Amino acid sequence: MTALQLNVELFRELNVIVTDEGMMEKAIKALRRITTSHRRASKAKATNEKTDWNDLPELPKEFKQIRGMGHFTQEDIDKDDRLAYILNK
Repeated sequence: MTALQLNVELFRELNVIVTDEGMMEKAIKALRRITTSHRRASKAKATNEKTDWNDLPELPKEFKQIRGMGHFTQEDIDKDDRLAYILNK
């Protein structure tokens, strides 16, 4: 069905229940459940999108090379002020 056909069908069905307050309440609750679940699914999908770490301009070039777990000696930490700041936070 096209969007126009679906729209016509939706309003045709709503026209049947518009005179019954109880049926209208049920329809509104059902529509709210549908829209809420759709919003949650959209939000989850947006959250699960992978981030390209190389596109983040706020990261210093040295940090972009670091991936996953790293091991830093105290000497490495002492040489790099930014690393010392992050690790001692």
